Amino acid sequence: MRRWRYDINNRIGRHHRHRRQIFLLDSGRIFMLLGAAAIILLTTTPYVGLVAFLLWLLGAALAMLSVAAGQFPALVAATVAIATQLRNYLLGGL
Repeated sequence: MRRWRYDINNRIGRHHRHRRQIFLLDSGRIFMLLGAAAIILLTTTPYVGLVAFLLWLLGAALAMLSVAAGQFPALVAATVAIATQLRNYLLGGL
């Protein structure tokens, strides 16, 4: 009976970690796409190009962190919170 409870908790934990990993990967894709589009379409001043490049780098970092999400759970939890706030601020919750 005790082992059965452990298996259910373990499955719930794996599902939650998988959702965080997918969220980080999706956020990385979105930020990389926004950065690339801004570099191509909006590079009227050097500052816009720099901000767009930094946005692209943020997306690349989130995508790479999603690969190693299982090894750094505390870092992933903090990064998911930051990515959620950035997505809400920049994209209105997309």
